[in-house]
Amino acid sequence: MDALLKWMKSPEAQKKADTAQDQAWNEFQQQFPNADRSKFESQANFGKNHTASAEIFFKNRSGASTNVFSSDKRYWSPQMKTALGLDDVNGFPYQLPPPKTKKALPIPAGDFTEAAPSLKKIFNSPIKIYVTPDSFFEAKFREIFEGTRIRHTSAAESKRWLGGPHMNYWPQQLNFTFFCTTQGYEISREIFDSSLTMPEQIRAFYKFHVYFPVRRILF
Repeated sequence: MDALLKWMKSPEAQKKADTAQDQAWNEFQQQFPNADRSKFESQANFGKNHTASAEIFFKNRSGASTNVFSSDKRYWSPQMKTALGLDDVNGFPYQLPPPKTKKALPIPAGDFTEAAPSLKKIFNSPIKIYVTPDSFFEAKFREIFEGTRIRHTSAAESKRWLGGPHMNYWPQQLNFTFFCTTQGYEISREIFDSSLTMPEQIRAFYKFHVYFPVRRILF
């Protein structure tokens, strides 16, 4: 043990530690290119056979450190995710929260003299399936906005419809499912019609994220 401690202070050990730390930082940079490196630190470890390895740690405010590569991602703090650059809308999001911007987006005034924007037009149009951020092919999703016109054959049925939402009706099922996959997930309609600036590949992912659960639940 004394011999190992003595060797750890030698120029040879320091050189191996520097090489191991450089490799760890390179791997870190490749996996998290948008990370704020100032929020992380590297630590070198020595083995009994005079070898060196290094790990990268996130410096928590509490003073504790979290190993980036060996810790469970499910328990990473929001601060650590931000430091790693995982909440940047310019890359595929770590989760699917509302897109974040450095400046608050203005809330446009609603023109109630015009018809509400239609999701039908958006999802019935061909969608671009991106293979890379720049290359894509187009596909047409199967129609889901169908059978939305209701015909009542009796006054009792009309009264039932006007009395409030009733899930026996297909349009109510469709509306509720779309609510769950958009507002329920905190996904704004503006994402779909280019009202928000974001890479088109990410916009396509959001569209599929909404379309697939609707198809899976209702059909």
